[in-house]
Amino acid sequence: MSVTQILLPNDVRCTTEMKSSTPRVLIIGAGISGLCMAIRLKQTQAASFTVLEKSDEVGGTWLDNSYPGSACDVPSFLYSFSFAPKTWARKYAKQSEILDYLRDCADQFGVRDQIRFGAEVANAEYDEKTATWCVTLTSGEQLEADFLIGAVGQLNRPKIPPFKGLDSFEGETFHSARWNHDYDLTGRAVAVIGTAASAIQFVPLVAQQAGRLCIFQRSPNWIMPVNRAVYSRFMQGVFRWVPGVARLNRLSLFLQHEWKIILLKKRSNWNRGLTAWIKRRMRREIPPSLHADLIPSYPAGCKRILLSNDYLDVVQQDHVDLVTERIQEIRSNSIATKEAEYPVDAIIFATGFETAEEICPLQIRGRDGVFLKDQWTPRPRTYLGMLTPGFPNFFTLYGPNTNLGHNSIILMVESQVNYFVRCLRMMADRQMASIEVRPEAVETFDEDLQKGLSKSVWGDPCDNWYKAEDGTITNNWKSSVLSYWWRTRSPDFRQFNVETASADE
Repeated sequence: MSVTQILLPNDVRCTTEMKSSTPRVLIIGAGISGLCMAIRLKQTQAASFTVLEKSDEVGGTWLDNSYPGSACDVPSFLYSFSFAPKTWARKYAKQSEILDYLRDCADQFGVRDQIRFGAEVANAEYDEKTATWCVTLTSGEQLEADFLIGAVGQLNRPKIPPFKGLDSFEGETFHSARWNHDYDLTGRAVAVIGTAASAIQFVPLVAQQAGRLCIFQRSPNWIMPVNRAVYSRFMQGVFRWVPGVARLNRLSLFLQHEWKIILLKKRSNWNRGLTAWIKRRMRREIPPSLHADLIPSYPAGCKRILLSNDYLDVVQQDHVDLVTERIQEIRSNSIATKEAEYPVDAIIFATGFETAEEICPLQIRGRDGVFLKDQWTPRPRTYLGMLTPGFPNFFTLYGPNTNLGHNSIILMVESQVNYFVRCLRMMADRQMASIEVRPEAVETFDEDLQKGLSKSVWGDPCDNWYKAEDGTITNNWKSSVLSYWWRTRSPDFRQFNVETASADE
């Protein structure tokens, strides 16, 4: 049975039909994790499913982040599904190439017809009597399923700080993840607020167009060069036609990145060595007058290490101003700091995303009407980043504490997807209607997680998006991808409260 689709008034709950023996799954989001889940469910036929996507195409963050110069900082052969190899043209793929790859995957594996585009979720509520989820779209339509998968990721809600006077600005404003391609920057006085991963990619291209460019930097970043090589036709042919070469290349890239987790250990000789090496390179590329502004004082890896071959050159150009003073006010045609005022025609925000709440804005309610947002206050505590007490049959992909600082997130997502499929199979074998992680299992997992994270460089005193306001690391996994794969290789049902299916279902 496919997911029941019932058009009802907002104040009417989902009606319940007799359950099919095949579980029904609703997946929120058609980005990388949502597509991965859909494809695996299609391959295994472990459940019927529908993907709910608010946009008009697949791709998630790679659909949204179409700013000039947008590219991945993980090698392309590693930033792709293990079950869907591709012969990439570049060592580091551009946004358009990744988006095309995800579109091709949706078509190749036949899941596009099971994606509902333009379907934005307003809220979801668990019905304890029927062990089902009722999901309401912003249109008022309601859908019912046995399992709910949150696949919205951590980088989907642009963050714009509440600067004083922002509403009074008369020029053009947009976030890098919502780039206005219709606005011509040629000859304009442009301000870029933020200097992290997105800005470092588009700033060099904006600098080529703008008549004047002001870069407002809150804190400096460690910057490394990157080999953005283009594979020759010969090498592409070898990858495509010589058996095993592409797979060996992927394995080699995985191992090269996997060992780097040891560089992110707090106050270790490995981390000191990495920090010293990057510092030497940066000092050679910029004049002494810029050392204090551009070279961080915190250990490498505390904030995301950025990759660029030209950003440090751009900030030295005559028509570019690097502003390190705090913004005090945005006025009708300018940005003011304590020391100066900078006239601008346009403001581009490269200020990151709202990562602390993740899926919470969707108003998801579990047992006893408890909202997920409240359950995750003051910070999210989950089991394996996927399961939350009080929310039966609800899984999050790329959820709390599953981000990486050293390897490809797709490897983590595949582990999570495979874990869910194994849960479905084991539940079917044992005739279970629902599973819910035990609070004590979460406490034990979280205690071990935080103990591991306390030894990482992410906990050092620097301002990064990995941490909540209280300084707790809520986004990153504590160690290697292999360790996470090992933890998720087989569900441990001793960690769950289980409800069995009744005989008449």
